Amino acid sequence: MKKFLFLTLSVVILMVSPVYAFAGPLDDLIGEKRAILLFTKSRSEASLDRQISLFSKQRFDLDDRDTVVLHTVDGRNTMAVFGYARVSDGTGRQLAQIYEPARNGLTIVLIGKDGTEKGRWQGVTDPQIIFDLIDTMPMRKQEIESGAAGG
Repeated sequence: MKKFLFLTLSVVILMVSPVYAFAGPLDDLIGEKRAILLFTKSRSEASLDRQISLFSKQRFDLDDRDTVVLHTVDGRNTMAVFGYARVSDGTGRQLAQIYEPARNGLTIVLIGKDGTEKGRWQGVTDPQIIFDLIDTMPMRKQEIESGAAGG
């Protein structure tokens, strides 16, 4: 009977506890920053250069939405492209396992402040499409209403 009660209580606790999708590699961002993950097979991917160029023209919009951009090369090395995020050895491998990017080309994954995947795109994407999606999110709406956006 005690085992059954313990098991039942454990299940109830797990059900009411918040669950986040970061699963470790980006835990420091939860509640603080959104992440745009860029995955490519190599650093010399032409689509990556075009995507970074598009983001660089809209740095203010990234900052205003509390967003960092991270690039993972071939499921190994991850580095911050815009903004700051602590990345340790093995982050790239973990991110590639969790988000399973396409084997070729550019994969973009948007992660919300709650740690869950919010959107995914293949190839170069207009940043405004990503920003428009962010602006529909409940946390972003609260930021705008409270005047806390970008800070």
